[in-house]
Amino acid sequence: MYTRILIVLFTLSLFLIPTAGEAGRDKFSTPEKLINWINQYRSNPEPTRVPFAVQSMHRLGLFKDLEKSGFLVGFIAGVLADNQTEAEILVTNMLPIPPKEQAIIVRAVAYSGLPEWRTILQNLKPQLPMRHHLINQYLSGEKKSLKELSLDGSPDILDTLWGYYAATGFYDPVIQIITALKWSKTKQDFQSPNWKGMMSALSWNKDKNDVERVTIGNMAKWTLASNAERDRDLIGLYKIELESSSETVRPVLQEVIDSAERFEADELRKDAVAAIQEVKRRNPEGKAPWSTASYAGSLAISTVCVIAGATGHAEIAAPCIISGALYSGAVQFLNATR
Repeated sequence: MYTRILIVLFTLSLFLIPTAGEAGRDKFSTPEKLINWINQYRSNPEPTRVPFAVQSMHRLGLFKDLEKSGFLVGFIAGVLADNQTEAEILVTNMLPIPPKEQAIIVRAVAYSGLPEWRTILQNLKPQLPMRHHLINQYLSGEKKSLKELSLDGSPDILDTLWGYYAATGFYDPVIQIITALKWSKTKQDFQSPNWKGMMSALSWNKDKNDVERVTIGNMAKWTLASNAERDRDLIGLYKIELESSSETVRPVLQEVIDSAERFEADELRKDAVAAIQEVKRRNPEGKAPWSTASYAGSLAISTVCVIAGATGHAEIAAPCIISGALYSGAVQFLNATR
C-alpha cells in the first residue's frame, strides 16, 4: 500500500513540476507565445504543460466566448486522446476555472474519444458541481461526441476538428472535414445550363439551410487547401481519400489538391465568397454561421494558423490568436460574404 502511494505521488509530481517556475510561466504569458507553443506542440509534445496552458488560456480571456473556443477545445481533446493513461490527471490539473468556462473541459473530455471518457466525466462531477447537467447530457448521449456531430450542426465544429489534428496529427478529423465538401456548390453550379445543374439549383433553393451548408462546405474547402499549403503531408492524405470519395466530393477534393499544390488557396476563398453570395441571393432568409464578426476568432485560427507553427512557420502563427476579434484572412472572408 505504501509503495502504491509513493508511485502515485511521484506520478503527480511529474505533472506538477514542469508547470512551475518562471520559464514555464513565460512560455504562456501572451496569446502570441501561447499559440506559438500550440503550433509547435506536435513536433515537441509537452502534455505535462497543457494544464498550465489551459490555465493561461483562461487568464488571457480566450475562453470567454465559447463559440470562439472550438480550436482550443479540439486541441485539448487531442492531447487527452494522445495521452490516455495520464488523461484524468491532466484534466484534474486543468482546474479550477470558472463555471461557465468549465464547459470547455467537459467538451474536451467528451470529444477526446477515449474509451474511458465517460468515467473521467463522472469522476469530475465533485469538482464541477455547477456543470452536472452538461456532464449528464454527454453521459446520456443527448449531446454527441465529436465523431457523431454533423458538420452543419454548429459553426465551430471545423475549428474543433482542426484543433484535434493540430494536437495529434491524426487523420480522422481531417477525413471528417473532407465529407463537408459535398456542400461546396460554386456559383457556376447554380448557373449551369444543363439539366443536372438546373435541378441542383432548384433543389438547393428550396432548402432553408442552403446558406449554412454552402458556407460550411466552402469553408471546409478553403481550410483544407490553406492548411495543406503549410502541412504538405495533408496533400498525400487528400490523394488517398480521392480514390474512395463520392462523385459529389471527388471533383471538389481534386480542386483542393490542385490549389494546395500551387499555393493558391486564396483563389478558393474568392470562389467561396462568390458561391455564398449567390446562394444568399437565392435565399435571403438563410443564415450563414460565419456571417458575423463575433465568430471571427476561432475561424481565423483554423484557416490561417492551425498548421503554420507545426511546420516551422511560427511567424505566421504568432498574430493569429488574440482575445477578441481576429484580423486575418478570415475577417476578409467574412466581410466579403455579408
